[in-house]
Amino acid sequence: MDSKLMLVLVVAIICDCSHVLGDRSETSDQMSGWSIREYGGINSLQFSDNLELPVIRSSDEVFVEVYTTAVNSLDQLMTEGYGQRVLNTLRWISEINEFPLILGREFCGVVRAKGQSVRADIQIGDKVWGVVPPHQPGSIAEYVVVDQSVITRKPEGIDDIGAAGILYAGLTAWASLSFSDLVGGGKGKRLCILGASGGVGTLAVQMAKAEDMIVTATCSTNSVQMVKDLGADHVIDYRKEDLKEAFRGLSFDIILDAAGLGSDYATTLPWSFGQYITLQPPVLNNTDANGLVFGTINSAIDLLQSNIQSIFGYKGLVKWGFFEPSAQGIEYFRRQVESGKIKPIIDTIYNFNETKEAFDKLAKGHLRGKIIIKVKNN
Repeated sequence: MDSKLMLVLVVAIICDCSHVLGDRSETSDQMSGWSIREYGGINSLQFSDNLELPVIRSSDEVFVEVYTTAVNSLDQLMTEGYGQRVLNTLRWISEINEFPLILGREFCGVVRAKGQSVRADIQIGDKVWGVVPPHQPGSIAEYVVVDQSVITRKPEGIDDIGAAGILYAGLTAWASLSFSDLVGGGKGKRLCILGASGGVGTLAVQMAKAEDMIVTATCSTNSVQMVKDLGADHVIDYRKEDLKEAFRGLSFDIILDAAGLGSDYATTLPWSFGQYITLQPPVLNNTDANGLVFGTINSAIDLLQSNIQSIFGYKGLVKWGFFEPSAQGIEYFRRQVESGKIKPIIDTIYNFNETKEAFDKLAKGHLRGKIIIKVKNN
């Protein structure tokens, strides 16, 4: 048996018997992974084969050998220090070191150890998929430890590559649209998705069509057919069409800004809407620049100003969307994948040693789906 796994199993047994968490610093065992040791952008990303092996510190935690993972825009932003004030506060509460900061927010892998309180449907040897909260050590590494609430068994009918390309973007869309706007409440609603060809956009289109929503989507020329194939009712090529003319007089229940255009874009085009939800909220930028207290106050002012401008422009409410590591959302996607209503859209697949190239690809933008990293070659 692999010496790393043997050590973790021993630690897990001790933790199970005592219900006491082990201190990661008590073991010198190591693993390979990609991390940063300073905020210097993608250039600060380094491979290391002597990262500290994570251990189970709670009876609710699961130790997973990572097979596949993905690169998301949050990972790129985190290399630049994005959100460090909020995330470091959460790390301090959880007694987690800031550096080395292992990136990666989603994964597919195999359970190698678990705490005593982990639910019975997760067993050692099970293939699982899950997400990693942003303040915790990530999944672009050989192993990751997460709470049982953010994993389930991998859905039937999807391979390891696809299983690493759904949850982060999917949960971002799921939380942004909100559960009430989808399951049981979405039928017939008019949804516009800006940036429908990216990771969040491709999943948002499928989610909306699974709930019988009427979808208008924007994307670039080379993605139009793909977005149509996902089920969008009306696709607008933003490279070829005048958006002011394309959207003139149109009304939507919800506009999802998956392109990161920001709150100000809500009043840019001659449309009307009930809700405009942007995935580029200023909260973490404000707290990074002004501290937790004043940054939060500034964010509240920003949101108020955006809504005053929108409402007085005879439009609707402006909201912010965030990634939410939700057990309810993960279960939703498991059911939808198994029913065939949602499938992963993969742009590019990289090997573990090509992680830097994966980040470079992400930085160039204009993706058609997700960038996947094969941590383990099966």
